[in-house]
Amino acid sequence: MLDIEKTFSRKREQKRIAEFLLKNAVRVSPDGRLFSKEIEIPHTSVAKVLEVDRRVVKSTIESILEKPRLRKIYTRLDSALLLRDVAPDLGYGAIEIIPTDAASKGIIAGITRIIVDSGISIRQIIAEDPMFENAETTVITEKPLPKKLIDEMLKIPGVKKITVLS
Repeated sequence: MLDIEKTFSRKREQKRIAEFLLKNAVRVSPDGRLFSKEIEIPHTSVAKVLEVDRRVVKSTIESILEKPRLRKIYTRLDSALLLRDVAPDLGYGAIEIIPTDAASKGIIAGITRIIVDSGISIRQIIAEDPMFENAETTVITEKPLPKKLIDEMLKIPGVKKITVLS
């Protein structure tokens, strides 16, 4: 995949930093600075969140920039608006789907089929990459989903749990 395991196999803290940057879509500029959209993020801020020395963040970024494949990926990351935490305030519905195995096929198709067949519009779907531990999918709908739809979704193969976010 991304060779994060291979690149940082003996550098546990650097691996954590690389995964954090990827999961949070923090872009690495070619000169080693960190960005979320156009906002620069100081290395010390990442270090503080992960409880590591800022020099470890800097050396992780240097390692990323030295590897052409990682450099190509990390210099193109871009963040997106996530409605998950504000959906209820906007009058939208929000559910979190926990799969038995995030690499299972058909979970999102099954969920969206049930929602669309009920006549409810989907506003946003965010599915985390299965390479991340505890990958989950969040679905935001135009209005809260009735319990009968949630019960129907729980029957989809590969769905372990559904949490209604409020």
